[in-house]
Amino acid sequence: MQDPIFPCPKGLSNLLKPIATKFSLPTFPIHAHEIVIAFVVYHLILTRLSPWASARLFPKTYPHLSTKTKLNWDVHVVSLIQALFISTFALWVMFFDDERADMHHVFGYTGSHGALQGFAAGYFVWDLFLSFLHYDIFGPGFAAHAVCALTVFMLGFRPFVNYYAPVFLLFELSNPFLNFHWFFDKLKMTGGRAQLVNGLLLITMFFSCRVVWGTINTFRVFGDVWEAYNNIPEEFAVQGQSVPIWLAATYLGSNSILNFLNYYWFTRMIQTLRSRFDKPSKKVDTVVVEGTEVDMTETAKELKELEKEMLEVVDGLVDGKVKSKDE
Repeated sequence: MQDPIFPCPKGLSNLLKPIATKFSLPTFPIHAHEIVIAFVVYHLILTRLSPWASARLFPKTYPHLSTKTKLNWDVHVVSLIQALFISTFALWVMFFDDERADMHHVFGYTGSHGALQGFAAGYFVWDLFLSFLHYDIFGPGFAAHAVCALTVFMLGFRPFVNYYAPVFLLFELSNPFLNFHWFFDKLKMTGGRAQLVNGLLLITMFFSCRVVWGTINTFRVFGDVWEAYNNIPEEFAVQGQSVPIWLAATYLGSNSILNFLNYYWFTRMIQTLRSRFDKPSKKVDTVVVEGTEVDMTETAKELKELEKEMLEVVDGLVDGKVKSKDE
């Protein structure tokens, strides 16, 4: 399958070929334009579209935010748009790339998988740029996540485990709920039913996409890389393909760090949720997920209220049955 967007301009492609050759990234010049497009579009959303649209859609909130909070707001708008775009594109690749069924899980490549790698890499280049530009605001965790994610997707241009690019990008399916949780707080909707429903969906999607789906496919990619390391398919071995130990260690190490962060974030979200039930008087700390503060305190409070309401309904039904029997 050809690149589903359009071919990389020859000038840009030729400019990057020496770099691609030096670092053994042959498909990098083919998809460099998608990296550039993603970086430019996301930065324009951050600096132009989000401030303009947010001020008009939320005139009572956005213009009155501090400079730091406005930046965070705009970053969340970018994150929301990126999550919706890249997860949709990933699903399209998984279901509509006819070459995917026959591609090798470690060495295989198709144009659509390369384009997906390009757009994902472009976002994480922008993410890394922003984390260093505003290091005092976002801190080391934000930068570390960007470095690990960018490493994984840049290695895909060897090509290497392109098959798993759309698989792991489905982590992004939980991010819209993460962003909405943050927006609800800033719109003074904290503790409302909308945030309660969103909080439950956030936990469900985070657990499904990142913990369950992520763990299963981490084992799969480890197995596929190990198999390729020990038994390189003849057609790829003839072309000089191999799995150097540093490559396997770098990719799998970065993948493991990202999975560890997912486990840590999910555990902390559950802890903050449970603490409201176990120790109502204790202050609940927030957990920072990909630079987003998530406080499940109000969600837990709403759940407790909902539980109380349900118990009252059940008690009413039971009392009604008892009375009818007595009568």
